[in-house]
Amino acid sequence: MKSLVRTTFLRCSAVAAAVLMLVACAGRAAQDESSEPVERTGVSFFWMEREVSVLTLERMFTETGSAEVLGNTDELSVERLLESGAVRAVESGEGHEVVLDKSEWRTDEAANGLSRLDGALGGVMWANEVTWCEGAPDGETFVNAYTEEFEGVFDTTEEYTASAADYVDCGDGRP
Repeated sequence: MKSLVRTTFLRCSAVAAAVLMLVACAGRAAQDESSEPVERTGVSFFWMEREVSVLTLERMFTETGSAEVLGNTDELSVERLLESGAVRAVESGEGHEVVLDKSEWRTDEAANGLSRLDGALGGVMWANEVTWCEGAPDGETFVNAYTEEFEGVFDTTEEYTASAADYVDCGDGRP
């Protein structure tokens, strides 16, 4: 019974997170929805959030193991991570890995792929902790702290990628 309540709670939480994200999206200006935005002044909030979430997920797999991380995550989020190609089974058949090469992702805009991926990343962040940095917050708190501090700070995706990598390695995000 406890497992059923937990599973139901996680599913409802993931759905609520996705709904809140969609409501927030409606209030924002038009955004670049490609997985690899064109170089321009400014980087979309959603690209930045996705980047730090993917790097955090990769570190979660390294620190905790993909089986535990995905086991803590609701089934719908796991399914969408796999559907999108952002996560895949390792060739040896033992566990999963994060795919950092966005050109390998399957995020067809017609299927609302990036929004679904972002919701799935939110689901996995909510359900897992950042165990390697002081304080062990949940992944959602960890990602939100980054996006609140760094939204609009850098102009290029390269700067954000370097900053997010430093932050995920417990740095201050200012490489």
